[in-house]
Amino acid sequence: MYDIWVNKEVVHSVPNDKLIFNILSKNQKSNVKTDVEMLWRRFGKLYVSDIIEDLLIIGISVFSVDKRLSRRISEDNWSRSINVHVPVIELEKWLSVKAELEELLSFLSGDHWTFHFRKSKEKLRGNKLNNRYELIDGSQFDCVSLFSGGLDSFAGALTLLEKHQNPIFVGFREYSSLTRRQADLINAIKKSYNKQKINFIPFNVSPRKPLNADDRDIYHENTSRSRSFLFIVGAVAVASSIGDNAPVYIPENGFIGINVPLTQSRNGSCSTRTTHPRFISSLNRLLEAVGIKHKIVNFYSKKSKGEIVAEHKNNEVFRNYYKETISCAHPSQSRYDKITPPTNCGYCYPCLIRKASLVSNGFIEDVYNFNYKLGKSFIEEYDSLVGKSSDLRALLYAVRKYIDNVHNDLFVPNILLSHGSLTLNEIKLYERVYKQSMHELIEMIKYEEKQHKDGLLEYLGWTGNK
Repeated sequence: MYDIWVNKEVVHSVPNDKLIFNILSKNQKSNVKTDVEMLWRRFGKLYVSDIIEDLLIIGISVFSVDKRLSRRISEDNWSRSINVHVPVIELEKWLSVKAELEELLSFLSGDHWTFHFRKSKEKLRGNKLNNRYELIDGSQFDCVSLFSGGLDSFAGALTLLEKHQNPIFVGFREYSSLTRRQADLINAIKKSYNKQKINFIPFNVSPRKPLNADDRDIYHENTSRSRSFLFIVGAVAVASSIGDNAPVYIPENGFIGINVPLTQSRNGSCSTRTTHPRFISSLNRLLEAVGIKHKIVNFYSKKSKGEIVAEHKNNEVFRNYYKETISCAHPSQSRYDKITPPTNCGYCYPCLIRKASLVSNGFIEDVYNFNYKLGKSFIEEYDSLVGKSSDLRALLYAVRKYIDNVHNDLFVPNILLSHGSLTLNEIKLYERVYKQSMHELIEMIKYEEKQHKDGLLEYLGWTGNK
């Protein structure tokens, strides 16, 4: 079990058996480097409200723990048991939702979270006003939307602007080249929708290993299921400078959102659970319980990725810039193939869903890592559960299972329920999204076979009769 102590003020006495993360007002004294203060300083504020500050501290703490404590030492190499001691200002409110927060984050990350809250009076980085950037007048905007630079968030931005809304987009600055790509896409949108108010605020949280940790590599983790939670709480902080009821949008297609397992051994491991209806409804209830009125909304939850592309296929901005979006699970890995990141690899699960959505709408030109061509040879060359072909192999397995069971009325509902409870109405809605997404994947597989004669249909066991 990991036992973590988080500080946002200088603490002179910390139990010796605790691993320490410092989130202090001066970055140089912290092992969690962040510019989170830009989320309120851009609006000319010294600080956010106490409850929003607490939410941010919880988000930063959870992300730091997630990124710096390896899953490898857990019994199943995945689910960690984590005790985290967090300083909060609104102590009674967080104690009242402690169980709900633990359940929410355990569902999101696949871990076992236990929170220990303690009273704090310190306001994080409330000692300075913004003197670096032009101030933003929050009253000119009516919503906040997450902007990762992926295909869904790009299309989501266009949807909001087509509805004549005035959004502030919030990005997570993972590395500089990705942030530049996000900014380039935002600038293209601004140029085309120049009569509407649009702004973009990226922020970063970069945790180092715990202060009292040794040099073992167990203090590093490649997965980061909780990054999306931090992304959301950052957006909520921005929304608090617009108005008490400003919504926070998370545009993501329903197929990824429902996080269906491709195989029994890969139960939701391919993508995050951030937009699963269970997570969003639980998060909204928690926010309401502590007095935060901003609603988290995914207006793409009932659409496949292909249907999202279809919505914008005649939009000039989309047609000119969709190739620049980054949907990849590991866009920085292209540097190992001597390709400047960020680049869509073309073989990970999000890339395959992306390619299917585009091909099914006639967009056959896209930008992927040219070193990897899908096909039987690709599968055989990287024939390992941990190799580059693992997502494609799992996806083909899921498509084959769907083809074989398409007339079984219980097949899809059982898959949907394997990863979280749903209402009867949600089951019907997501069953339609699942089937639509499977047909988009089949169209992609047929296209790849027609273009390259690469043996995917043979590997799939396709007879053409179903």
